[in-house]
Amino acid sequence: MNRPAIPAPPRPRSIAVGFAGKQGQEYLPLVRRHTELVGLVDTVPGADRLARRIGAPFFPTVEDALARLDFDVAVVTVPHSAHFAVCELMLHHGKHVIKEKPFAINERDAVQLRKLALDRDRSVYTLVQRNFVPSFEFARRNLHRIGTPYWFSYEYHLDLPTITTGWRADRARALGGVMLDMGYHMADVVNRYFGLPAAVQGLFVHRYEEMRLSRLEDLASVHLYYPGRVTAGALTVSRHYHEKLERLTVLGAKGSLRVEPQAAQLRTHTGGQADDLTWRATKQDVTEEMFACYVRRLDDRGYRRAHLARQLSTVRLIDGIYHSGAARLPGGAAPAVTVASWNEPSRRGDALQHATEGKGP
Repeated sequence: MNRPAIPAPPRPRSIAVGFAGKQGQEYLPLVRRHTELVGLVDTVPGADRLARRIGAPFFPTVEDALARLDFDVAVVTVPHSAHFAVCELMLHHGKHVIKEKPFAINERDAVQLRKLALDRDRSVYTLVQRNFVPSFEFARRNLHRIGTPYWFSYEYHLDLPTITTGWRADRARALGGVMLDMGYHMADVVNRYFGLPAAVQGLFVHRYEEMRLSRLEDLASVHLYYPGRVTAGALTVSRHYHEKLERLTVLGAKGSLRVEPQAAQLRTHTGGQADDLTWRATKQDVTEEMFACYVRRLDDRGYRRAHLARQLSTVRLIDGIYHSGAARLPGGAAPAVTVASWNEPSRRGDALQHATEGKGP
């Protein structure tokens, strides 16, 4: 006797906020595949015409969409300066949020956002793809095999041939340079592998005079210290290298790990290859897996709490990096900033504001 098929649960209803931008356009096919898209929101000129071509209702503000639509989740891909206000409004109205990084631009906002999400019993998931990249997961699972890590180096470079343009070149909307943008992915990875460091030491460099005047770094070089576990590491992130490159190397007492987007290698302390992984999936495959996972887990309280806790920790790390970079004396080294006590009232606040007000090379 054939059992009746169990109907699939209804797809959550969604709106896309910031759909007309580059990231919004990249995620829109996923939004339509994994949710029921019921509205599009953007303030840029021509967004209404684009919405008509897409074939979904258009709203010029999130307030309009909230007043006129019934939906479950907002997919938010807006400039950094608008993140908190949009997410806060959605949570106050009982909506889930799936959003572009960063989770927040400073620890103060991150703490408030996490509290509001938990109080409202709603998820705020940040789009950080490397948690779903097989090579990075291979490294995380096999980290114990190299013994106690004593050093890591993480490089991430883009190959942009000209100065940064668009809202990322606008201090008022970007609120930070390459560390807050590309560097957020790196901070999230090392935070997941090693936890929060005890102290950080950051240096910001500018390739272009216009970016220096805007106080938006083109390159960030960061040292991280984990004294309790005799571990230290370095991050280097930039936009204007001659090739696109991403590589994480971890040295341990018994061996080493090398991780790149398409491969990972585990070697013994004598250099012998102990294990490796190579995969050929595309960036789009990874992004789809991540997005589908977040949609499935909108009501998963355990997954939500773990995600919020790590994103708060990642924002705390970046806060410390910006505070250290801002305090660097002209011609001198950046001071090490203690991260573990960063949430003390005397140190709480907007480190990014300090960074944009500081002097840079």
